[in-house]
Amino acid sequence: MYNHKMKKCDIIIIGGGAAGMMAGISASRKEGAVLIVEKNLKLGRKVLATGNGRCNVTNRYVDKSHYCDASPDFVEKVLSHFDQHKVMKFFENLGVLLKEEDNGRIFPRTNQAETIVNALTEELAAKKVQIILSNPVRHLIKEKNLFQVKLQNSEEFLADKIILTTGGKASEQYGATGDGYAWAENFGHHITTLYPALVPLETNDRWPKAIQGLKIEARVSVTISERVLAEKSGDVLFTHYGLSGLAVLALAGKAAPFLTKHKVNVHLDLFPEETYENLDRKIAKIFDLKGKKSVKNSLAGMTPSNFIPIFLNNLLINPDKKAAEISKKERLKIADGFKNIVLSVSRVRPFKEAQVTAGGVDTKEVNPETMESKIVPGLYLAGEILDVNADSGGYNLQWAWSSGHLAGVSALK
Repeated sequence: MYNHKMKKCDIIIIGGGAAGMMAGISASRKEGAVLIVEKNLKLGRKVLATGNGRCNVTNRYVDKSHYCDASPDFVEKVLSHFDQHKVMKFFENLGVLLKEEDNGRIFPRTNQAETIVNALTEELAAKKVQIILSNPVRHLIKEKNLFQVKLQNSEEFLADKIILTTGGKASEQYGATGDGYAWAENFGHHITTLYPALVPLETNDRWPKAIQGLKIEARVSVTISERVLAEKSGDVLFTHYGLSGLAVLALAGKAAPFLTKHKVNVHLDLFPEETYENLDRKIAKIFDLKGKKSVKNSLAGMTPSNFIPIFLNNLLINPDKKAAEISKKERLKIADGFKNIVLSVSRVRPFKEAQVTAGGVDTKEVNPETMESKIVPGLYLAGEILDVNADSGGYNLQWAWSSGHLAGVSALK
């Protein structure tokens, strides 16, 4: 039942992160028509932490190939509505100067995520969007043609449209708890299995602890039963629990679904540019030149020196053995080792260490032309609550901007 105390809005946006703020800006047309409800003390809390506090706004090379889980067609339709070029122009029109770094990553010139959040917050104020902070939604239903929203402080609202931008479960220290999944489910949506993504991997092998903090470049692949699930080149960081670094983070979401039922391995190729034969020839030449040195010292020019003893011990080769005394069989083992270091994955690190959530509201139930639910008219979904996740490098924030903008524009109609 409605009561006279309920305040009426055209659109209520639940969640004031990247997608929610963008939805608020694109949905506003008159004072009091749009309300953002955010349970945290401030808007954009997770945005403030992105890009190590610098905010990787987007990427010059955004396209559907950087996204997974949802169908590429779905992703492409949403991105094309408000692509990276429009996003860059949008922020520049708010007075934010941007710069491009390696691999097409776009940052504010200030190197501060706060610049982005402040610009969005000021634009929301200019557009007369109402904002309620520190007040979680406790109740959300649809009765007849109106949505009812009840907050923790017992305030109640009615709305013609709802935009759910509550995020995922990743980075719970910034307030992400996955509340929106339960509401979407109550409305009849299917939630695909949730996994941490862009997250480090724990290994059964304990040797990475001995070189924790060491970073190397490698071609990384994840396999189950010899089948390659995915590959990525980039940084690998050894940690006390296993592996981190950009290349590892990028693959973790692909590995996570298989870990309960399958043996998952990570393979590191430290010399992806070399064939096995070429690498062996180079090692043989080094051993000829430096035969009187220990094998660990003779190989010190190939990889970081503190990595070599651990690597050789794993191959059961004495690091102090003279290079000239290394047999052909041992030398081939070293070449093979450099091309294929294998570690057994025990699990992914928890959601609080993940940058994004894999899984979410099934995108088959959402219209990519509008972001409106195919199940509940007037309900729109955007951002990380959907079953869409992407590579590191600004692609996930681009998804938030694109989907949030489209949801706002569509709900306004």
